[in-house]
Amino acid sequence: MKDSQKEKQEKITLESLFALMYENEKKNDREAQKRAEEWQKSSDELKKSLNEVAKAAREANETAAKANETAAKANETAAKASETAAKASEIVAKTSETVGKMSEKADETLAKASEIVAKTSETVDKMSEKVDKILKSLGGMGNSNGEIAEEYFQSAFEKNPALNGETYDKVVPNIRWVEHDDEYDLLLLNDKSVAIIEVKYRAQADDIGNLLKKGENFRKFLPQYNNRKLYLGLASLSFRKVTEKKIMEKGIAVIKQVGDKMVVYDKNLKTF
Repeated sequence: MKDSQKEKQEKITLESLFALMYENEKKNDREAQKRAEEWQKSSDELKKSLNEVAKAAREANETAAKANETAAKANETAAKASETAAKASEIVAKTSETVGKMSEKADETLAKASEIVAKTSETVDKMSEKVDKILKSLGGMGNSNGEIAEEYFQSAFEKNPALNGETYDKVVPNIRWVEHDDEYDLLLLNDKSVAIIEVKYRAQADDIGNLLKKGENFRKFLPQYNNRKLYLGLASLSFRKVTEKKIMEKGIAVIKQVGDKMVVYDKNLKTF
């Protein structure tokens, strides 16, 4: 009896021991699994860190390479700049030398030019005196020609004081209107109309505008004649065809010398 109880106790004790050992093994397995997982995690993190370090190293190498390339280009540019500066200095030196020589030549040229100007001025003065004499002579000729034309047309109108089919009672020459700075070479007057005749030795296109202005002034400053018709005529010993055409287009009479006679073209004459 005692032996069986003893065996039973031993059996219980072995089973408890095995159970305890089994639990310990399981516990050890779990801890080992946990450590293995932790190790794996640490290994993965280590790999990740190593990859990041490797990437950073590659980027650093690339940046260093680009920096070296930039530095090389900068050195090359600096070398070229130094070369250019040297050439520029050489050019400046040569230019300064050239400018100095040119300045000397310019001074010499200016001196000669001043001498030439002085001689030219003297020549111009002499020529100016001659030109003044010539102009005075030509002016006298112009005045003479103008007087010849005025005398001719005054005499012709005194012989035949007619215009536009009307006969005039008075032929008044050379009226000077100082107050209004105006003048009339010939005025033809009757109790119905007035004709202003501008006389030129050689008619010009500008004479048309001047004659129209005289017609305006006559109406403006001599209102006592506003009840009379006003005609305009341009008399000249010489006309260009184009000028004649313009005069007629304006409704002004063309009056000229044909042979020994005065001829009046008043077909398009209008009242002003």
